[in-house]
Amino acid sequence: MSDLQWLGNRVQVQDIDDTDLTYLQWRRPWHGSLRGYLVVSSQERALVEAAVEEAADGRRDHPRLDAAGRPTDLEAFFTEVLGRRPGEPAPVDAAPSA
Repeated sequence: MSDLQWLGNRVQVQDIDDTDLTYLQWRRPWHGSLRGYLVVSSQERALVEAAVEEAADGRRDHPRLDAAGRPTDLEAFFTEVLGRRPGEPAPVDAAPSA
Protein backbone atom coordinates (compact mmCIF):
# COMPACT_ATOMS: atom_id res chain seq x y z
CA MET A 1 0.00 0.00 0.00
CA SER A 2 1.47 3.34 -1.00
CA ASP A 3 1.05 6.51 1.06
CA LEU A 4 0.24 9.78 -0.73
CA GLN A 5 -0.63 13.29 0.39
CA TRP A 6 -3.80 14.41 -1.39
CA LEU A 7 -5.11 17.88 -0.60
CA GLY A 8 -4.03 17.73 3.04
CA ASN A 9 -5.09 14.12 3.66
CA ARG A 10 -2.97 11.03 4.07
CA VAL A 11 -4.23 8.64 1.38
CA GLN A 12 -3.25 4.99 1.08
CA VAL A 13 -3.64 3.32 -2.32
CA GLN A 14 -3.57 -0.41 -2.95
CA ASP A 15 -4.25 -2.25 -6.20
CA ILE A 16 -6.51 -5.27 -5.70
CA ASP A 17 -4.71 -8.26 -7.20
CA ASP A 18 -6.12 -9.82 -10.38
CA THR A 19 -8.77 -7.10 -10.79
CA ASP A 20 -9.21 -3.68 -12.37
CA LEU A 21 -9.92 -2.22 -8.92
CA THR A 22 -8.01 -0.04 -6.48
CA TYR A 23 -8.69 0.40 -2.76
CA LEU A 24 -8.29 3.97 -1.45
CA GLN A 25 -8.46 4.95 2.19
CA TRP A 26 -7.86 8.37 3.68
CA ARG A 27 -6.89 9.38 7.17
CA ARG A 28 -6.62 12.54 9.20
CA PRO A 29 -3.10 13.86 8.69
CA TRP A 30 -2.52 14.91 12.30
CA HIS A 31 -3.39 11.67 14.14
CA GLY A 32 -4.06 9.08 11.45
CA SER A 33 -7.64 8.08 12.29
CA LEU A 34 -9.53 6.57 9.36
CA ARG A 35 -11.85 9.07 7.63
CA GLY A 36 -13.13 6.92 4.76
CA TYR A 37 -12.43 4.43 2.05
CA LEU A 38 -13.45 3.72 -1.52
CA VAL A 39 -12.95 1.02 -4.15
CA VAL A 40 -12.60 2.40 -7.67
CA SER A 41 -12.11 1.02 -11.16
CA SER A 42 -9.11 2.07 -13.23
CA GLN A 43 -11.30 4.61 -15.08
CA GLU A 44 -12.56 6.10 -11.80
CA ARG A 45 -9.03 6.15 -10.40
CA ALA A 46 -7.85 8.13 -13.43
CA LEU A 47 -10.72 10.63 -12.90
CA VAL A 48 -9.87 10.99 -9.20
CA GLU A 49 -6.13 11.42 -9.82
CA ALA A 50 -6.77 14.06 -12.50
CA ALA A 51 -9.19 15.91 -10.22
CA VAL A 52 -6.70 15.83 -7.31
CA GLU A 53 -3.99 17.24 -9.59
CA GLU A 54 -6.33 20.00 -10.84
CA ALA A 55 -7.33 20.90 -7.28
CA ALA A 56 -3.73 20.93 -6.08
CA ASP A 57 -2.83 23.27 -8.95
CA GLY A 58 -5.75 25.57 -8.10
CA ARG A 59 -7.67 24.76 -11.30
CA ARG A 60 -10.56 23.08 -9.45
CA ASP A 61 -12.50 24.10 -6.34
CA HIS A 62 -12.69 21.58 -3.54
CA PRO A 63 -14.54 21.47 -0.20
CA ARG A 64 -12.50 22.11 2.95
CA LEU A 65 -13.01 20.64 6.39
CA ASP A 66 -12.02 23.63 8.50
CA ALA A 67 -11.85 27.39 8.44
CA ALA A 68 -8.08 27.30 7.90
CA GLY A 69 -8.70 25.66 4.54
CA ARG A 70 -7.03 22.34 5.31
CA PRO A 71 -7.55 19.48 4.66
CA THR A 72 -10.01 18.81 1.86
CA ASP A 73 -13.16 16.84 2.64
CA LEU A 74 -12.29 13.90 0.39
CA GLU A 75 -15.69 12.22 0.77
CA ALA A 76 -17.44 15.29 -0.65
CA PHE A 77 -14.68 15.68 -3.26
CA PHE A 78 -15.00 12.05 -4.44
CA THR A 79 -18.80 12.39 -4.50
CA GLU A 80 -18.48 15.41 -6.78
CA VAL A 81 -15.85 13.80 -9.04
CA LEU A 82 -17.45 10.35 -9.35
CA GLY A 83 -21.12 11.29 -9.07
CA ARG A 84 -21.62 8.86 -6.18
CA ARG A 85 -20.90 8.77 -2.47
CA PRO A 86 -18.02 6.51 -1.38
CA GLY A 87 -20.46 4.07 0.28
CA GLU A 88 -22.51 3.61 -2.88
CA PRO A 89 -21.64 0.98 -5.49
CA ALA A 90 -20.22 2.06 -8.82
CA PRO A 91 -22.68 2.08 -11.69
CA VAL A 92 -22.69 -1.17 -13.62
CA ASP A 93 -22.40 -1.14 -17.39
CA ALA A 94 -25.77 -2.27 -18.79
CA ALA A 95 -24.16 -4.05 -21.74
CA PRO A 96 -23.18 -7.64 -20.97
CA SER A 97 -19.49 -8.36 -21.36
CA ALA A 98 -18.55 -10.72 -24.17
